[in-house]
Amino acid sequence: MLAARLYGAKDLRIEEMPEPEPGPGEVKIRVAHAGICGTDVHEYFEAPRATHEPNPLTGATLPQTLGHEFAGTVVARGEGVDRAAPGDRVCVRPIRTCGVCSRCTEGLDHLCAKLAAIGVTSPGGGLAEYVVVPTGSVHRLPDGVSLEQGALAEPMAVALNAVERAGVRGGSALVTGAGAVGMGALFALQANGVDDVLVVEPSPSRRAAAERHGARVLDPGAVDVVDEVMRHTGGRGVDAAVECAGRPDALNTAIRSLAARAPVVMVALYSGPVAIDASVVRLAELALLGSEAYPDGVFERVLDHMAGGRFPVDGWLEHIPLADAVAGLHDVRDARRTKVLVDIPVRNGS
Repeated sequence: MLAARLYGAKDLRIEEMPEPEPGPGEVKIRVAHAGICGTDVHEYFEAPRATHEPNPLTGATLPQTLGHEFAGTVVARGEGVDRAAPGDRVCVRPIRTCGVCSRCTEGLDHLCAKLAAIGVTSPGGGLAEYVVVPTGSVHRLPDGVSLEQGALAEPMAVALNAVERAGVRGGSALVTGAGAVGMGALFALQANGVDDVLVVEPSPSRRAAAERHGARVLDPGAVDVVDEVMRHTGGRGVDAAVECAGRPDALNTAIRSLAARAPVVMVALYSGPVAIDASVVRLAELALLGSEAYPDGVFERVLDHMAGGRFPVDGWLEHIPLADAVAGLHDVRDARRTKVLVDIPVRNGS
């Protein structure tokens, strides 16, 4: 089968590899679509951080088949599997956990000390014609939810968890960055009753996508974002901010835009340490919250939202073939596209 295999920084190869078969407790999926994520961008353009040495849980190392956001159709299942059957349309929660560390036993398995992820630090990945995954990772798609939407369930779960961490319902919110997770944060805020959402984004195409879906958009290169937020909120500030840009200036803008005792949730990936003005945090009694992946239950809530017509795909999603995966990584890094789905080819009628 064909797969996109990462061998090192800026070394992604579309190559043939053996087609996997499911073992006990596993299912084999014919992949339809796989998303390119910010994690993939970091792994490709920087020295790979996640797979430079064997993962302590899975043993995975380079080369690694990328792709942890994907959906497809079950084509086979191993011994003892009764959760999924051939023909089922599914998406995959890619997290792999040890189950025995203190975080796992306290119900925080998404923060597992040995956390691994299919398509990052676990063998296999969705940028391939077929992938084998544990049956517990599989989620059937509800009627009316397309495979295209299913491939977005993972990043939308990241966004929904960040919004749920903020705990805001109603009022106003700021989202910095309108990439895929930023768009997901917009949809998640709206799903939680926050109709007044301001989105900060320098890319014109991404601003247009956010505006199309009900956000008030701000160009940080054209306006003073904090002044605009304060003017819009009558000097009070927003009730919550979700930082999705991964830039120090974006985080500090979010902090300075908050109302007293409001939270900023940091869900973006940062390349290194970030300096903030701690006095602003102290004087307004702000809450700085991290958000990593998603605990149990978030995937199901995302799929329910999708079935209910939320988390739409129009106007911000683009498709490319597997052969263009490297170009897609460049496009996502350079903000030429908001979200890219790689369409996996069907060869020889398979």
